[in-house]
Amino acid sequence: MSGRSGRSPAVCFLLGLPRSGTTLLAHLLQHHPDIVAPPEPWLMLALEAFGWVDSCHPAGSALIEAATSQFLGRINRTATSRAFADAAYDQYLAEAGKRIILDKTPRYWTALEFLDSVYPEAPHILLMRNPLCNRRFLEIYVGHPAAGRKLAYY
Repeated sequence: MSGRSGRSPAVCFLLGLPRSGTTLLAHLLQHHPDIVAPPEPWLMLALEAFGWVDSCHPAGSALIEAATSQFLGRINRTATSRAFADAAYDQYLAEAGKRIILDKTPRYWTALEFLDSVYPEAPHILLMRNPLCNRRFLEIYVGHPAAGRKLAYY
């Protein structure tokens, strides 16, 4: 729980595919006096991966997973993730002097079930973009060879 009279922080998730306008929208929304929009915190992706060990870990992933599985298997991962996220978001809000945190991490679309389990009340803003626009961006600005032929429209 948060330090603000036991309430959880007001969180809104902004997600979308790359080049869909999430950064622009976050910049616009943070001009509201109650909203803070930190640069992509990726917090919920890290919490979703909590307890997973990379196979290249020097201590040995099998050993670490065996040692921690009994402990982690006995805790409520959703409640633990919520408590940690609440504490992190609350501290960020307190330091910013704001009331609402806009967590702009476009790749959260890969973890929607986790977001809904941890923050079922939090709104999601999903930005979508025509994939042909991304292709055109690659052609014009990046000169990416995989972008294919030039398109006749913009």
